[in-house]
Amino acid sequence: MIGQIVAIIVAGLVIAGLIAPREALSWWRRGEMDEPTIRWPSLDEAFGHPGDQPDDAVPAALPAEQGHYLVYLSGLGISGPDELPVVEIPLVERVAERIGRTRVIWQIYPYSVANTALTQGRRFSRVWQALARWKFEKNRLRALAFGINLRNAFQMFVSSDRRYGPVFNLAIADQIAAALIRNGYAPEHRRPVTLLGWSGGAQIAAGAAWYLAALGIPVRVMSMAGILSADPGLDRAQQIWHLRGDTDKVQSLGVLFFARRWPVFRDSPWNRARRDGRLEIIRIGPLKHAGKGGYFSAAPLLPDGREPREATVDQIVRVLVEAGLATDRAAPERG
Repeated sequence: MIGQIVAIIVAGLVIAGLIAPREALSWWRRGEMDEPTIRWPSLDEAFGHPGDQPDDAVPAALPAEQGHYLVYLSGLGISGPDELPVVEIPLVERVAERIGRTRVIWQIYPYSVANTALTQGRRFSRVWQALARWKFEKNRLRALAFGINLRNAFQMFVSSDRRYGPVFNLAIADQIAAALIRNGYAPEHRRPVTLLGWSGGAQIAAGAAWYLAALGIPVRVMSMAGILSADPGLDRAQQIWHLRGDTDKVQSLGVLFFARRWPVFRDSPWNRARRDGRLEIIRIGPLKHAGKGGYFSAAPLLPDGREPREATVDQIVRVLVEAGLATDRAAPERG
């Protein structure tokens, strides 16, 4: 019996891997073949496809433009654009409260080319709804909720694939451009944009950077414990910051999965960025990838007395302030 269950799971994973590029290719076939490059959407277009609310009316006034935009791309546990995983909400809120001269955008599902939640408008929406619910219930089937992470991981690998990645990353960049417009971004002013990708979201950020830079955006990539490849998008990022905890083994999988990050591939985008000083690896402290002692956790306290998530926020804000992109509202005022 156990052998049969294992065989079914393995077969399911193989099938999921084979069909992972289908969503991106379907998006391409639905009318994008005559538009091989990205363009800024109109207001109607920007408000016409924000995800689960496809018929939003254009408001009478947009939010005031900011000097810098920080786009947060969640990790593999997210299931839609309208709600972040519970553990991530306090950190994102703290960054938004503390960082000045910046608008934080997070309403993007980076594992869907149409920004459509797993739980709405899909053939297996009811299945995904159950899995998303089981994540927070004491249910004997709770372990199956990891299927959401696996599904998103396959999309992450699609993003890194040289065959399908350009289509997938173009679609995500299109969604990010629409989100920027909805949040008051004026394309003619070319305000800087930083893509902050957590875990698998860092690969999506790197892939989208290529196309956003093509719009004339000064784009930067911040990887928070990212599992990312030597994506060509890194060549167009003005700066790449890779934040990692000292005890985080999961983020190291990026080196294992993506050989072009190895030093032997000197001309890969990752190694070129390291060589020309655009890539900086920043150690946060003794943080794990997830759970207690992880980037989003409140405990246990670090040796300096800070919460782990407080240390993460400190580093994010510090990097952006030192780059001249933002201000720190928590910094003491100079007399």
